[in-house]
Amino acid sequence: MHIIVSMQADGLIVATTTQGQILAECFFKAEDETVDELRQMGYARLLHTYAAATVEAGPGLEHTDLEDVFLDGALPMEP
Repeated sequence: MHIIVSMQADGLIVATTTQGQILAECFFKAEDETVDELRQMGYARLLHTYAAATVEAGPGLEHTDLEDVFLDGALPMEP
């Protein structure tokens, strides 16, 4: 599977399929948050959730940004 993570014009960060289907809404980890704190609150890191996928940074993001992207809310949809 190939996933593209991009920032939309309204600032929303989304993970989509190459066909444009939204898999999940995402957010950046804040500087004052730790990965453990976010995990305890029930948030999952995008790259861990989609470990078997090829994840690419789309418009508005750099590849180095992907490490700090977490899934917002419920578990992501299956493509």
